[in-house]
Amino acid sequence: MAASAWRTYNSAKKYLQTADIDLNAGTLRLGLYKANSNCSTYTLTTFSQLTGACSAGLITQIKTPPTITVSTGSSAKAIQLSAGALIFSASAASAFSVQNAVIFISGGKIICSCALSTAGFSVTAGNTLTITMNTNGVWELSGGTA
Repeated sequence: MAASAWRTYNSAKKYLQTADIDLNAGTLRLGLYKANSNCSTYTLTTFSQLTGACSAGLITQIKTPPTITVSTGSSAKAIQLSAGALIFSASAASAFSVQNAVIFISGGKIICSCALSTAGFSVTAGNTLTITMNTNGVWELSGGTA
């Protein structure tokens, strides 16, 4: 299944400029959300505003670093948000209607989201869901002349 591109929340762009989101000091997390979630509303600002978290049937809904990292991008003038593969395991029960992923920072500020599929899908009990990130990273911030 093909995922959409990661989209950055409007507030995250502002918070990166004002240092309210510190990608080096904060713990980045990834959560899974159902098809009926509001995570594609890009005017949201905090984790607590998100609806439709996939918690039933998943051993772990949130993954933490070292799998999500901030590194130098395609040039010395670029910073890239990248991650290794993230694996979610279903427990004794299945997880239904999984469709979206959201990256946020500990403390509650949301950064970006991605539609993992065009429709909700299930992770049946005893199985795993592996999210493999783009080799070019989730996103890259570049520009400037220095």
